[in-house]
Amino acid sequence: MKLSHFHTFSLAALISVAAFAVRADTTELADGRMTYEIFEHAVEHVDLATCPAEFDTETQFCRMTLADDRAHVFVFALDGDQVLTAVKSYDLSDGLPQF
Repeated sequence: MKLSHFHTFSLAALISVAAFAVRADTTELADGRMTYEIFEHAVEHVDLATCPAEFDTETQFCRMTLADDRAHVFVFALDGDQVLTAVKSYDLSDGLPQF
């Protein structure tokens, strides 16, 4: 491969990366609070039918992610903007948590 072809390929790759970066969206967090609307579209997760026992399912709902060999349960308020109220993490060495 000639150096000129390599240079052309590198320039094309750089332009592609720059074009992708320009299309990235930024979402501002009002008052620094994470809402479920933002979480739902930004974080890969599963919906949980219920929450761990210490959370009130009458006023809260839960979602779960898996990362760093841990299950992370995100707890959101049911009312208003559905803000994130807690995150509880579980070690996966014993398997997935049961609630």
